[in-house]
Amino acid sequence: MILTLFLMAFVVGPALFFALDRMVSRHWPLALIAFILVLASFVLRSDARLVLSFEETGAVLSVVFIWLAWVLVMALVSRALKQGFPSVRAGRLIRIACAMGTTVPWFGFAAAQMMAR
Repeated sequence: MILTLFLMAFVVGPALFFALDRMVSRHWPLALIAFILVLASFVLRSDARLVLSFEETGAVLSVVFIWLAWVLVMALVSRALKQGFPSVRAGRLIRIACAMGTTVPWFGFAAAQMMAR
């Protein structure tokens, strides 16, 4: 489980961010998808036993949905910052910083694991 979360945070997250950041489209579809993912996460957490047969599956899906929404928000932040700072060098720095920002949930998970022990 921990290895899966590590790979999601440090490989899949930045890769997904770079893919979303390269897409040229409007901002509102990404914001709408992020909102729907957060809403689905809350629905799964409150009614996990009614929707899914495994109790842990609802919790895991809820966390994955929140994490995907976080990656989408980082893509939106990157787009907004690149509009404010249109130079090529600033764009590269913004992309690097936001890609690193997609890994932030891992550190929250690691801190929670450390405090639980």
